[in-house]
Amino acid sequence: MNRDQILSLRTTVQQFIRLFGVLEQTVTPCGFSMSLSQVFALQELENRSMSIKDLAEELRLERSSVSRLVDGLVKGGFVLRELNEQNRREVILCLTEKGERTMNRLREQSIEFYESILNHLSETSQEKVLEGYQLFTESLVKLRRGVQ
Repeated sequence: MNRDQILSLRTTVQQFIRLFGVLEQTVTPCGFSMSLSQVFALQELENRSMSIKDLAEELRLERSSVSRLVDGLVKGGFVLRELNEQNRREVILCLTEKGERTMNRLREQSIEFYESILNHLSETSQEKVLEGYQLFTESLVKLRRGVQ
């Protein structure tokens, strides 16, 4: 890609971020009343219980930030803290029933949101969008991991 194309890509990504609502702190792009960080934390905990350290690694955030994030989720009744019986110094996080119900509602709301966007594209274009995002994300993962 040449310099002008890279600048065009940057502009497009920035416009996407603004239009998608990623900068909004209290509502997800699909209109759910929760921050993206909270949603991402719940999504990680949806499939398995984990420690704050593990959650911080998955979210690529500092432990202190994740601790504050988890505090809010615990207060909201979405997440439960439990002592790890094998390592009494470690706290394990898991979703509560409310957290699971919230994830189910969020999943359905996000599916409707993505469908409303994709309905403006042909099936071929939809497949190109998916493939392009997958390729772009794979490249970003390699960059973050230091893979050449």
